[in-house]
Amino acid sequence: MDSGTFWLSQTPEKPGKGWDADLPRICTWAKLRKTEGGEILFVFNTHFDHRGVQARLESAKLIVSRIKEIAKGGAVILTGDFNVDQTSESYRSLHDSGLLSDSFDTAGDRYALNGTANAFRPDSKTESRIDHVFHTKQLKPVRYGVLTDTYRTPSPDSKESHSGNFPGEVKFSNFQTRLPSDHFPVLVEFE
Repeated sequence: MDSGTFWLSQTPEKPGKGWDADLPRICTWAKLRKTEGGEILFVFNTHFDHRGVQARLESAKLIVSRIKEIAKGGAVILTGDFNVDQTSESYRSLHDSGLLSDSFDTAGDRYALNGTANAFRPDSKTESRIDHVFHTKQLKPVRYGVLTDTYRTPSPDSKESHSGNFPGEVKFSNFQTRLPSDHFPVLVEFE
């Protein structure tokens, strides 16, 4: 129905970096309708700067302001790599805005309750959730999860072997665990 992009800077309509940001960052939004005559949903997606502390805080404030201006009280989902965890001031600026709730807090069913960053290290774990799915009060998340799936590729020293009480045709080999991204996907299902 409609869409747009604004830059996370002091001049949101003009491409460029804002505040102490290392890179230019944006927020993209779309106004959607499921079916003809159905309810309208606004979806915003962003990627906060990874270095600029002030840029992240000001970006959070700007996004809250723009959501109010664009959605005008309509249902909103805000997703993204916020590069801040649930303990940061930037996160609190969104969470405590009176407009947005974190689906991690409000979902009826939660699973894989670990952080969302992995640094391409399948053997590491963090409690820091830097990828968030926020929503307005009109929406109810029923399920929240961090998808920690990996995939496997042959190890350079891979040799087939038999193991345990498995039949002879079942062969095993060494592998390397791989991650498709340095972030785990976050899945949220809404009613």
